[in-house]
Amino acid sequence: MTLPSTIYRLRSTISRGFTLIELLIVISIIGILTAIVTTNLVAARARARDARRKGDLEAISQSLRLYYADNQSFPLTTAMPSSGEFFGDPDTATTYMSYLPFDPSFTTTNQVTYRYCSIDGNSFALVAKLENLSDSDIGNSQARCNSLLNGCSITSTEDYVICGE
Repeated sequence: MTLPSTIYRLRSTISRGFTLIELLIVISIIGILTAIVTTNLVAARARARDARRKGDLEAISQSLRLYYADNQSFPLTTAMPSSGEFFGDPDTATTYMSYLPFDPSFTTTNQVTYRYCSIDGNSFALVAKLENLSDSDIGNSQARCNSLLNGCSITSTEDYVICGE
């Protein structure tokens, strides 16, 4: 075995693998991309839960308007059923909603619910806390419903409100 053939064999063995620096760079890039994607997925899930909250409040609002058409007043705060309960009149077999929806983040340990308020039966407010605080609908809904709250309070800058009269 001559010296040139030994050097050639050494070079071909070394050039087959990656250096430690190359591996660290690739691992760092993968870590950074993973962090970015995970952050975006968490934000997308929060926006999806907020969209469901808004949809739920719209559905409850429509059922309240049907209730108003039948009874000429909205149910008072104390008479409104809770989330998961039937909303209707069993005497006349009228169903406004088969059950009132739960907040998407509701669990047995974290019982987040929608709030309903009607002091006089002439107007109502439905309130949900949104996760995306940069949502412009929060401020717009609070400003739109401010005159209709009539004793119902907005407790947070996270509160999204649907109101009706």
